[in-house]
Amino acid sequence: MSVARCSILVLSEDSAEGAHDTLVSLAKKILRLVDGSYDWQHVRFEPPEGEGVRKALRGNLWKSREPRDYRARLDLIGYIATKLLESDRAFVIYHIDGDRPWAEREASENVAKFRTFIETDVRQFVEHRRRQSGRAPAGDLALTQLLLLVPYYSLEAWLFQNTRAGARFCEESPACRGKHASAFQEWANDRGALDEVWKPKKAVCFEDRRNRQLAEGLDEDTVDAVYYAGKSLHNAVDALHRNASLLAALAATRPA
Repeated sequence: MSVARCSILVLSEDSAEGAHDTLVSLAKKILRLVDGSYDWQHVRFEPPEGEGVRKALRGNLWKSREPRDYRARLDLIGYIATKLLESDRAFVIYHIDGDRPWAEREASENVAKFRTFIETDVRQFVEHRRRQSGRAPAGDLALTQLLLLVPYYSLEAWLFQNTRAGARFCEESPACRGKHASAFQEWANDRGALDEVWKPKKAVCFEDRRNRQLAEGLDEDTVDAVYYAGKSLHNAVDALHRNASLLAALAATRPA
C-alpha cells in the first residue's frame, strides 16, 4: 500500500448514497488538472465520520442560523478545523452547488455565504484551537487548506459530461428508452452547455442514481474539454491552481 503524503477530507452537501465515492472519484480527476504529475495513490481521501457531522452536511445546513441546527453545525465547524490543523498537508475539499445556472452565478448566495462561514466561524474555531494548544494564531494558513468546489447548477453539470455513459443509461432505462439521448449529444457538442441547465438531474430519466458510475467513467480528454469550456470547472480548478499549499502537497506525491 502506498504511503500517504497528504490527506484530504472530502465533504459534500450531497447526502445521497455513494456521494462520497462519487466526489472522491471526481476530485482525483480535478486534481490532475492542477498538477498533471501528482500521484493520487499517495493521497488519503477521507470520508466524514460521526452522526453530528453527517447531519450538518445535509443540504445547506452549514449556513443555517436556526437554533435547532446549532449543535450539528458546531460539530461540522470543529471537525473541519481539526482537520485543517492536522498538518500543512491536511486539506478539506467541500462541495456545494451554485444552485444557479452559470450565467446567473452572481445571483447565487452560496459562495458568498460559504466565504463568510470560513472567514468567521471556521477561522474563530481554528484560532481557538491554536490558543488552547499554546500555539500562536495562524488561521490564514490553515484556511488556505479548505478547498471549495462549486459546480453550477449542481454537481451533475460535471458528472453528466460523461455523455456516452449517460446516453447509454438513458437507452437502457425501460421508462425512458433513450428519450434524453439527444440531450447528451447536445452536451457532448457543447461542453459549456450543462452549466446553463436548471436542475440538470431533473433533465434526464435516471436523475442522480448513476452519479458514481458517471464519475468513475469520466476520461481525461472529456475533463480537459470541460475545463477549457471556461465555466464552473475552469473557475474551480483555477482557484485550486492559485493555492500554494495545495501545489506543494501535490508536488510531494510525484514519483521520485
